[in-house]
Amino acid sequence: FGSSAPPRWGGCSAAMSRSSKLFLNVEDSAKFKPERFRRAGLNETDVLEMKASFDLLDQEGAGELDLDDVIDELQTFQIERLEQEPIMIAIKACRRRGPTADFGGFVDALAPLLAVPEPTEESLRRAWRLLDDDRRGTIGVEDLSRASNKYGLRLTMEEVSDMIAFADEGQSGEVGFDEFQNVIMRPDQAGT
Repeated sequence: FGSSAPPRWGGCSAAMSRSSKLFLNVEDSAKFKPERFRRAGLNETDVLEMKASFDLLDQEGAGELDLDDVIDELQTFQIERLEQEPIMIAIKACRRRGPTADFGGFVDALAPLLAVPEPTEESLRRAWRLLDDDRRGTIGVEDLSRASNKYGLRLTMEEVSDMIAFADEGQSGEVGFDEFQNVIMRPDQAGT
């Protein structure tokens, strides 16, 4: 996230300034108490990873993010589906509250996006109702495509079709709540 502007005081002074900033960051990190920022579903390691991300975004090392600058900087990377990334969602949530955010505000916005509780049947039924708008009891490609567009997911028709096919145990071309629940509750099979 470095600036493209030339160093104000020349190369040597800029290097000294960077090393001073590095020293300050090391000193600040020694004072940093991750336990102050723990939330339900987040452990100290999660908080430290959030702090590392925050520090990368805090170009000035001020302990506060200029949110418009951060948004502009992230958009220059031209990351596909950036708007769906938890960090961008959190930064925009912070921006709705004001032009800057400190680490506490950053954690408050990002933590709920990262701490995913185990789904309950009630939470799955609420999610299902968002997908099954017309209450037919099943969803197809059109339903999932409409919902993905409504919530800004921008999935391709091929991705939507693949999702339906993956969940469609009965090969009917539509997915019922039980099939939806089976996919969501399916244990992670990566590594097996």
